[in-house]
Amino acid sequence: MNQPIFRLDSWYRFQQSKSIQAEAIANFSAEQQALLVRVSQSYFAILDAHAALSATNAERNAVQRQLEQVQQRFDVGLVAITDVLESQAAYDSSTVNVIESEGAQSTAFEPLLRLTGRNLTVVSALVEDFPIKSPDPQNEDAWVDTAFQNNYSLLAARAKLRSAERGLQIAKTGHYPTIDGQVAWAHNVSGSNNFLGNKIDQRSLSLNLNVPIYQGGGVRSAVKQAGYNLEAARQNLDLVEKQVAEATRILYTAINTDVARVRARLRGIESSQSALDATQTGYEVGTRNIVDVLNAQQSLYLSQFQYAKARYTYVIDTLLLKQSVGTLNPEDLYALSRFLDDKDTISRNTATTR
Repeated sequence: MNQPIFRLDSWYRFQQSKSIQAEAIANFSAEQQALLVRVSQSYFAILDAHAALSATNAERNAVQRQLEQVQQRFDVGLVAITDVLESQAAYDSSTVNVIESEGAQSTAFEPLLRLTGRNLTVVSALVEDFPIKSPDPQNEDAWVDTAFQNNYSLLAARAKLRSAERGLQIAKTGHYPTIDGQVAWAHNVSGSNNFLGNKIDQRSLSLNLNVPIYQGGGVRSAVKQAGYNLEAARQNLDLVEKQVAEATRILYTAINTDVARVRARLRGIESSQSALDATQTGYEVGTRNIVDVLNAQQSLYLSQFQYAKARYTYVIDTLLLKQSVGTLNPEDLYALSRFLDDKDTISRNTATTR
């Protein structure tokens, strides 16, 4: 029986295994958070595509009504044929936009189907009173500090650095002696027809010292390779720290921008509606032409789409910030689901408008 007594490499390997385990756990947690983000992004991509479809549908319906009114006016000689042609061109263009939006809305379901493995054809919309608020605390450096403590990619990079440090220590032990203890026991029985025979038991205890002198440069090469791996781990950690700090600062600023953008988009809808009403009135009295009306309608529906998109962007950026600081968990999605309206559903388009 052999028992290692002094093998420094075994001790370092044991310590290295702890770092490898910590790195694996951090990477697993990072992938869990990434999955939460991908599912959320896929879900809100559907809502975004539906908002675009709703805007194009509303625009087409409005242009259709405008075309019918212009045609009636042309029939009684109140407007020129150019107004009819302009309205018809706008209607044809809006019909194409609806067809494209229907296709985009249908295909937007595919990533969510792939991620969940479920044949989802209906999802719930986001409630109108979803709270839009700035990050708390309102301190960029505080968010970066939290990210440095909890970000899983950063934790994995630090664990990888510790593992590389142990790897260098393991490589250097190739120059160190090893000591093994050995216990041996033998039992021998011999005999013949003329003698009664002998029975011999042998026991021995020994310490074996192995001192490596030269192994063809293998140990030295292993030490150099481990040193390069350690330097690569240091550089990788430095890169990840910079990336995490940059991403956290960008997302913190983006959310503050999102909050202001949502409020501005909501005011933009009111302004666009007022502008459309004024333009239609001007068209009635002859001070504005049909192109002005069509442009005002398009501006209104674009504002409505941009408002919806700004809300969805805010939600995703909030989740991304939590991912960057390492605090994102399934509870965040459960909390978000409470702001989905089961009575306001979105169905997948299976047919294209002709």
